[in-house]
Amino acid sequence: MRRLRITDNNRIAKACGAVIVNRPHQLQQSDVGTGAGIFEVKTIGDEFFAFIVHCKEPKACTVLFRGPSKDQFNEVERNLQDAMSVARNILKNPKLGPAGGATQLTVSATLKQKSLSVEGIEKWPYEAAAIAFERIPRTVAPNCGVNVIRTMTALQGKHANGEKSWLGIDGSTGVITGVKEKKIGGYLFGLLLLLSFISFAISIFKFVG
Repeated sequence: MRRLRITDNNRIAKACGAVIVNRPHQLQQSDVGTGAGIFEVKTIGDEFFAFIVHCKEPKACTVLFRGPSKDQFNEVERNLQDAMSVARNILKNPKLGPAGGATQLTVSATLKQKSLSVEGIEKWPYEAAAIAFERIPRTVAPNCGVNVIRTMTALQGKHANGEKSWLGIDGSTGVITGVKEKKIGGYLFGLLLLLSFISFAISIFKFVG
């Protein structure tokens, strides 16, 4: 291959274990990538594609998308990017929590309970954060085609006493269910990060107030 984009050049270097150099006289034997398996050129549709396969220890890969329209192509690309981001986050911080709005409603109920013990305007941040955490189950419910008011009222009542922390919304049926038994989990790191932000915001509000 005579000409490559910088991004493609970096991927090939990672795939075959090579080191990119700027000048030929800087090239050393250790810079040469020997991890590539087979190099071949294939025709897909009206375009030519170069394939480097069967690499020994590849650290990069290419996913080839094809679709009937640009909109469908972009949608598939976004879905794959989201899935890869979730997989990466779980590998970096493997912690899962109850999904279906169960975790958010438990935190919301705890914040509401906490606000009852606070007097004056200092209770406002707790109440505001409690309402904000209800946004996730309020979004899940209409996506399932269920009545939002009835579902949220039932869930809030079950979470109010703190004994139903595993109850959430089944995203497929819209039924209130025990997400632990159904093994419906969600990535927990984002929620923990959000809780730290809320704790910091409440501290600042108390200091300013």
